[in-house]
Amino acid sequence: MAKLFDAEHMKAVDEFKKAVPDMHKAYDEWKKKAMSEGALDRKTKELIGVGIAVAINCEYCMDSHTKKAKAFGATKQEIAEAIQVAAGILSGSALSQGMKAMQSYDEK
Repeated sequence: MAKLFDAEHMKAVDEFKKAVPDMHKAYDEWKKKAMSEGALDRKTKELIGVGIAVAINCEYCMDSHTKKAKAFGATKQEIAEAIQVAAGILSGSALSQGMKAMQSYDEK
């Protein structure tokens, strides 16, 4: 995969962290806790991350969670299935929301 973010982007990230250090530290701590072993194992959490990353179209997140899922033992098939689940939910959501358009058509 091509490099996702250039040096200027990463500089902006560093500046953002400096601007709100306490909030960024709290976010990092929360994220580490959310992704730590619990009722769900790390691989499962990273696979969820892959699906969400695809759903929200976050390239950095896709790269990061896919690599982490692989590191925790996820297979290519498991990654593909996580993507398929995300795609299924996204398409279902589009259809569900599309019913609002259909209802609007029938309104006077």
